[in-house]
This record gives sequence, C-alpha cells and structure tokens, in this order.
Amino acid sequence: MAEVGGTRSSARLRRAVLDALRVLVFVVVKGTGPAPGSSPRVRSTVVLGAALAVFFAIVPVTPVPSATGGLVVVVGGLLAALPALAVLWRPLVAWRLAVLQLLVAPLVYAPHVDLSRMWGWPWTMGLSLTAASVLYLVAETNEKPVLLQVWALTTAAVAPHLPDWRNLLLVAALAAGVVLLGNAVRLRRQADHRRLVEQSKAHALEERARIARELHDVVSHHMSALVLRADAAAYRLPDLTPEVRAEFDVVQRMARDGLAEMRRMLGVLRSPDDAPGAAPQPGPEDVAGMVARFRATGAEVALRVDGDLGRLPAGVGLSAYRIVQEALSNSGRHAPGAAVSVELAVVGGRLRVTARNAAGLRPALDVDPARPRHGLVGMGERVRALGGGFSAGPTPDGGFAVVADLPLDEGGDG
Repeated sequence: MAEVGGTRSSARLRRAVLDALRVLVFVVVKGTGPAPGSSPRVRSTVVLGAALAVFFAIVPVTPVPSATGGLVVVVGGLLAALPALAVLWRPLVAWRLAVLQLLVAPLVYAPHVDLSRMWGWPWTMGLSLTAASVLYLVAETNEKPVLLQVWALTTAAVAPHLPDWRNLLLVAALAAGVVLLGNAVRLRRQADHRRLVEQSKAHALEERARIARELHDVVSHHMSALVLRADAAAYRLPDLTPEVRAEFDVVQRMARDGLAEMRRMLGVLRSPDDAPGAAPQPGPEDVAGMVARFRATGAEVALRVDGDLGRLPAGVGLSAYRIVQEALSNSGRHAPGAAVSVELAVVGGRLRVTARNAAGLRPALDVDPARPRHGLVGMGERVRALGGGFSAGPTPDGGFAVVADLPLDEGGDG
C-alpha cells in the first residue's frame, strides 16, 4: 500500500510540475504578462503566482517520515516564499535570499527528510521553482554583466550539494537557460519601447510638417494678396509720387520673392503622397458643421461660441478647427457614448478652445494604453507653433478635457 501511495504521490507531483511549467511557458511566450504593456510588477506577480501555486500543490505530497519532518518541510516552504515577495521590489535582494536558502536548506532538511531519494536533489520542488522564478525575474530586470555574476554565483551555491558533476552541469545549464530567457524578454521589451519612442518622434515630425504645410497655404494666400494689391496700387491711385510708386515696386518684388521661397519650402515639406495644389482649409465657421456630423453618429455634443469668430486670423482658425476635430475623434475612441461639450471663446485678444467629455458609457474601441497619444502630441504642436498654451488630462468625474489658448496675433508671447 505504501508503494501504491508513493506512486500516486509521484504522479501528482509530476502533474503539478508540468502544470507549473505550462503556466510559466505561457506567461513568457505571451509577453511575460497578462496583457500588452503591463508593468514589470504585474508580470512578476503572474510568474511568482504560478511558482507559489505549485509549492502549495507539492507540499502535501512530499513524503516525510515524521511529523517533525513535515513541519520542517512546511516551514521551509513558507520561508521559500520570502524571495518570491521580495522580488516584486528588489530582485537582487530576492536572489540573495534564494541563494542563501539553496545553501542552507539541504543542511536543515537532511536530518528529517531525504529529498534526494524523491527526485535526486536535496531541495524541495517549491524552493527550486521559486529560485528559478526569482532568477528569471532578475534576468528580466538587469543587464548582462550582472546576469553573468548571478548565474556563476547561483551555480557555485548549489554545487556542494549535488551528487556528481553531471548534476552540476544540468543545474548550470538550466540556470543558464532561465537567465537567457529572462534576458531575451528584457531585450525584446526594450526594443519595443525604443520602437514606440521612434514612432512617436516620427509622428511628431510629420505632424509639424503637416502643420507647416497648412500654415504655408494660409501665409501664401496673404502674400499673394499683398503682391496683387502692390501691383494694382499704381492703377488704383494715379496721383502717387514717383517715390511712392518705387516703394510699391519694392514691396511687390519682396512679396514675390517671399512667395517663391514659401513655395520652395512647401516642396521640401510636402511628402510624395500629397496631392498637388492646396485644398481650401477649414476654419472656426466650419466647427458647427463638424459637430452636426458628429451628432449624426448618435453622440451627444454641445457647442457654445462666445465672441466673433469671423475675424480670427486664418492660422488660428485652422488650428481651432483641427483641435476640436481631434478632441471629438478621441472622445469617440476612448469614451464611447460620453456627452461632449465644445466651447470657443474670444476673450482679451485670445481664443480659448475647450473640449470636455464625460466618462465613457461603453468600453474604449480597441485602444492600447501603452501606445503614444499622437493626437494630443499634434494638438500641442499646433498650439505651440502659434505661441499659445495647451493642456490635456483626465477630469475628476472620470472624463477628459482639452484646453487650448491661442493668441490672435499668431505670434504668441515670445
């Protein structure tokens, strides 16, 4: 009967270990976390949760000859949880605790239970798995020089308790595999972070170029009008003195030169995919139509306008339109079903654009929280290009607010 019980215990032990390995492999292969962009602490909790679950599955089936031996195994298992807890805050401290237990545990277990007869090594499965998990998380959070030292010291710590050199090579290889796996995950995470940063920078540059192209159209319109008026001055005002006519000629030539430079600049800024020619640019008078189209989708949007928007500079009006457009688009993606309020107010030589939305009534539409908010970056670039102020962030009621303060002279304060 004892042999049958031992066979069943061994089978349960093997199943528990295999289940733990499946969990760990799943966690690592899927990105060492329950969701993309999860924090290292969350990923650590998942890995260590698997290790501790296996420990509690193993303790009841660890064969011990006496109650004292069972108590030693349970207490030792609880102590093995210390590195698992410490690794969430101090991975290297947790590793030192794990190495200390790998050194001392065989000396404590030996008088009470012969673990070597159970599976060949003088440590409990729980301690071994916890140590491996801690080693993995250390590798995921430290650079290669540190990892080489950690691997070497870990191997040296277990060497005195192993029966022969074959077991030593096996443990060294397993530890190296765990370290390499954690290091690979760390490198992949760093590469993903660098890619997101580069994408954010590239998008910011493209947004600046797009803003410059739009402002070029506005400035070109004014300069073309200046050329025409300077050219027509001699015909509209026949009584001009020769000196004044000469000044108008100089103004006309300078305006033409400036317009040519603007066109050359546009050639540099315009991407190959841009269609030739400039389409009419929207302005603040088009905001009402945009809000109406947004309402037609079923959204609740309130629009308030204070002051005369008809006399706004073209660049300010275009930026106001784009800011409202992006704010409405963001509210639809990040807070579906939320009520939105838009306000355009001309106060003291400045235009204040405010867009607020309440908390969403439905889940966000396929939004990855780890991805940069390019729309907010673009709005900020527009406002700063005009010398204004910009702020965006969550509100106390769970919503989001965007506020842009644009100077009407398009030159800002600087």
